[in-house]
Amino acid sequence: MKAAIFSDQLFYRQPGGVGTYLRHLVPSIAASPSVDSLVLAHHGPVGARAFHGLAKVEEVRLPVRRDLTGLSWHFLGRPSLEKYIGDVDLAHTPSLVYTPSRAPLVATVHDLCVLKYPWAFPTRWRAFHRRGLALILRHARAILADSQSTHEDLRALLGRRDPRVRVVPLGVEAPPEPEAKRVGMVLEKHRLRPGYILFVGTIEPRKNLSRLAQAYAAFDEEERRRCGELVLVGASGWMGRRELSRILSQKGVRWLGYLPQEDLECVYRNASLFVYPSLYEGFGLPVLEAMARGLPVVTSDSSSLREVGEGVALLVDPCDVMELGRAMRRMLFDHDLREDLARRGLERAAEYTWERTVELTLEAYREALL
Repeated sequence: MKAAIFSDQLFYRQPGGVGTYLRHLVPSIAASPSVDSLVLAHHGPVGARAFHGLAKVEEVRLPVRRDLTGLSWHFLGRPSLEKYIGDVDLAHTPSLVYTPSRAPLVATVHDLCVLKYPWAFPTRWRAFHRRGLALILRHARAILADSQSTHEDLRALLGRRDPRVRVVPLGVEAPPEPEAKRVGMVLEKHRLRPGYILFVGTIEPRKNLSRLAQAYAAFDEEERRRCGELVLVGASGWMGRRELSRILSQKGVRWLGYLPQEDLECVYRNASLFVYPSLYEGFGLPVLEAMARGLPVVTSDSSSLREVGEGVALLVDPCDVMELGRAMRRMLFDHDLREDLARRGLERAAEYTWERTVELTLEAYREALL
């Protein structure tokens, strides 16, 4: 089988969840005996490569600007992917960017946020991704949903159970403990005192950080002294600057911006609590990543976050500031609960492996070719 994967997110400055997905998926797909060659089609910089020395992988840069290619694909239905990369047996798009192809199409649908929370997208993105979703639902031979929650969202949208849709969860892995010397350097660089409350994710309205900051602001001086700062890590997304102007007005709230993975690991290891109050997620990878690093978690009782966190995290109504604050206090000041949920979180994270993601993806490839 010669397969192609549209891989733009591998070349984003902040690759996000789709980039993480591709970084784990591509090497294992390429290593499969059922795959003879794998083409990565992208709009990255000239000469850039996402993988060096990876057998059976060819990286092909598309010559037209990313925005023009996307508009042409979504609203004209051309040119086909084969124009740039030659014939393939199967094409895979890992996001809501529809890639016209003469080959059977496999698509990963991470979430339906563009339909459920349209205000979370700029108008032009909203129209573009809605169009991509519609084309994927019309043309894809197999549709991979990150979670049972996304599967149910797709079922509700389609009005029926569609045999093309199957759940293929993402995976998670915790890298080795960073060296103590590097940890000390990172903490000193960012003026961090161990024991802070941590959030990791893109800064945008859907992440509900205004309510998180309000819940933290309701702590009294003694509580803030005992629990430390509220530390936010992540790139500023759509309307992120507006969000930050409100959030950072609260005493004790810090934003570190986007951090390279090596620095982020050091920041993870010195937090006392991870809080992720997002209004909606298709999978909730940051929650599992925190669990895999031994952090107790407070997260939302909604969408896939309930699926990932039920029984191993404190779940809250993300729109209830008081409930969010109570859960944070309970976790911070109940040592036994924190230790218990940290242990359970590690066990839950161990259930989600990239090996399983790849196995189910290859199964979908084979079925799409029948």
